[in-house]
Amino acid sequence: MQTCFRVFRKPLINSAFKPRRTRRPKRPTWREKLHSDRRQSENQEARPSHMILVNELVGILSNSYFPGSNADTYMRLNVGGKSYYVRAELYTAEWTRMHELLDSSHEERLKMVDGFDNKTGEYYLERNTKLTDHVMDFFVTGSLHKPQNICVERFKEELEYWKIKPDQLSSCCQIPSEHHHHPSRKLSHGTSFNEDDYVADFDGACFAGARLTMWRFLEDPQSSLFAAIFALLSVFFVFASVVGLILGSMPEFQADSSNAAAYHVMHVRSRPNDYGNKFDNNDEVAPNELLKDFVYKPTDSPNLPLTILEYICIGWFTFEYLVRFFIYPRKREFVKKTLNIIDLSTILPFYLEICLPLFGVESRLKEFTGAMLVVRVLRVLRMARVFKLARYSTSLQTFGHTLQSSITELSMLSMFLITGIVFFSTIMYYLEKDEPHTDFYSIPAGCWWCVVTMATVGYGDAKPVTTLGKLVATSTSICGIIVLAFPISMIVEKFATAQQRAIEDQQIQQAQMSAVANNALLRRFPTRRKVRRNTTVSVNNNI
Repeated sequence: MQTCFRVFRKPLINSAFKPRRTRRPKRPTWREKLHSDRRQSENQEARPSHMILVNELVGILSNSYFPGSNADTYMRLNVGGKSYYVRAELYTAEWTRMHELLDSSHEERLKMVDGFDNKTGEYYLERNTKLTDHVMDFFVTGSLHKPQNICVERFKEELEYWKIKPDQLSSCCQIPSEHHHHPSRKLSHGTSFNEDDYVADFDGACFAGARLTMWRFLEDPQSSLFAAIFALLSVFFVFASVVGLILGSMPEFQADSSNAAAYHVMHVRSRPNDYGNKFDNNDEVAPNELLKDFVYKPTDSPNLPLTILEYICIGWFTFEYLVRFFIYPRKREFVKKTLNIIDLSTILPFYLEICLPLFGVESRLKEFTGAMLVVRVLRVLRMARVFKLARYSTSLQTFGHTLQSSITELSMLSMFLITGIVFFSTIMYYLEKDEPHTDFYSIPAGCWWCVVTMATVGYGDAKPVTTLGKLVATSTSICGIIVLAFPISMIVEKFATAQQRAIEDQQIQQAQMSAVANNALLRRFPTRRKVRRNTTVSVNNNI
């Protein structure tokens, strides 16, 4: 008898609300792992090498510069070793280099940068990080500021690299207008050391290369050792000529020095209150009988050594001026320059004095006081050779620029002084004219006293006697201090500006001379940037 068992399935109640059990995946055994690793290695070896490189590069690109979604992408820049993360949605002006980088593909960026690092995904730019920080701040905030203690021309070069216009600078850091219009502006002494300006001036001239080299030798003492020696030699002749001119006015150094001792004795005895009885009547040097009718007249005829020194110095100045004149191609501009006018004024009086006796004019001029005054003015102009030092002295150049820029302040000072002098001298004249032995016998005499008092010098040769006169003198002195205070403070500010400009000129000179030296080297050797750009276009290069 067979027994039949039937299995009845129990119906599911609320099966839709019960969680479905998931089966845990089976763990592979060590044998399966071994076979799987072998198969992967065989497939890896079977693929071409360039496919492996492309896959790795895609992984790097996707993980490095695009860490987030497409709406939050970044571009990595490495400027001089410092990394910057720039959002692709950063708003920049279309003419800037940053906009070109953000709006370009990877291949186009490789042509614009100096290198590319595959490991970090950074585009490398060989720039100064101190300047780049301010540039990046401009791209982020929209406000551009000039860093302190940075040359203006160097900062302009950085702005030109990033294609940022100088007018984007904030009002607190505006560059003077002369820097905008003259990228390589003239130096303080009127000579530019920019090689492009030199080439433009000498372009088309005969022997342009030799003349350009000679001009740089004459104008730039820092160009070579021989140029520095030439400049020192010129300064030596300037000092020698000035010293010779000063010594030539002394009685001991005249061509006829026999009256030198008598002149000193006469000078001492004419001022007994200052020197006392230094020489008595029995003095063998110059007794009173000889000094009774003695009248010393300077002859302006120095002795032979000083005359020879004068000829040598004038010969050097003439040689220097003629060499500069014939080398420089633009003669009119050369004659109009201030330093060249000074050079001409130092040698012209000497030759005029030589030419007058040749025409027989000197003997006739002694009869005419006005004509002799002209000759003496020419002799006084010899002292203009002191200003030749301005070619080699930055301080004198700064002083000249201060006077030139302070014409308004000096005019205002002159008007204040003239008004005060006329006012107080007139009052002093009417208060003191009736006193016996008064020093204020006229208004012009009172003007001299007023000038000395308002300038706070006080010689003491003229002084008031009355009480009201002393009160007016006190008011004059106080007003003089007030009048001098206001314009002088503005002139001092102008001097500080001129001094700062002179420092900038020196920095420009050093930068331009360095650029000239670098350009000479780059003509012979390729630049590091070109070499790196040629090698880093390929993706396999790592910096």
